Amino acid sequence: MVIDRFKASAVLLLTVSSWAAAQVEINQAHILPRAISVSSAFTRPVIRANVDLVLVNVTVLDHSDRAVTGLESANFTVLDDKTPQIVSYLSSVDEPISLVVVLDASASMAVKIQEARKALTELINSSNPQDDFSLVIVQDKPRVAFHLDYSTTEIDRTTDAIQPDGFTALWDGMYLGMKELQNARYRRKAMVVISDGGDNHSKYTESQLKSLLEEADVEVYAIGMFDRFARRAEERMGPLQLDEVTSITGGRVFSVHDPEELSRSVIQISHELRSQYVLGYYPSNRNRDGKWRKLKIHLAGSASQAKFRLYAKKGYYAASE
Repeated sequence: MVIDRFKASAVLLLTVSSWAAAQVEINQAHILPRAISVSSAFTRPVIRANVDLVLVNVTVLDHSDRAVTGLESANFTVLDDKTPQIVSYLSSVDEPISLVVVLDASASMAVKIQEARKALTELINSSNPQDDFSLVIVQDKPRVAFHLDYSTTEIDRTTDAIQPDGFTALWDGMYLGMKELQNARYRRKAMVVISDGGDNHSKYTESQLKSLLEEADVEVYAIGMFDRFARRAEERMGPLQLDEVTSITGGRVFSVHDPEELSRSVIQISHELRSQYVLGYYPSNRNRDGKWRKLKIHLAGSASQAKFRLYAKKGYYAASE
């Protein structure tokens, strides 16, 4: 089965991933040509050039999960295929984002759907007012309930009409969310998944989805509304699978067991998305070969002595001729 390559996209899933104390693999590599300035590249078509600017979204948190602000380019060391790079651009502006929410509305979510609706509303209310939202509903087959260009005022009416039913085609729902993000108007893109477990009805496999996410500039978070004592196989595997899928994008999974934990997770995701750094550098490897480049970021200077945690994507595909 062939999966289309996505370039420069983002996704949200809610899950708990591993922490990196003083080192992180880069998140959301976005390719722009040297011939275009960073500010103008968001509104003008990208043209070909011999050297590309790589933009990387990075989240830095302290021991209390608060966003660390005020860092400078000297506080970051970037490794592209183990080769140190010069950080030539750094921004921490709250840029608008195109966000797809993938909501599990299968039969197993019947007793949790009301809390899931509240979480979706809270996520929108705590976001940048300029953000775009899309909603994918997951049952036997996923469907787009509303698109990125729809008004969020329709969201309550849309979610109130959802009746939990059927199986959980979660991977298919995330794939559909990626397709939706192809139409996003913003450079930054993300996905948030709200589910009570793993997949049990998709045509796409977890491996295929992970391959797709590796090629995409998408950040995925997941909120796992897991039961404390899982009964079905997909419920037992759900936390691990969501962690694997989200961590490769620089996102993570939040496991929640009550409404208070759910609310805290939603607010945390919103804050992280609005408090990221964007690093830019011109890679020393100028080959436009379309190959995978492994990325890592180290904290440098005084920041390296602090107990900060960094999240970022594991790499990117170089531009090709």
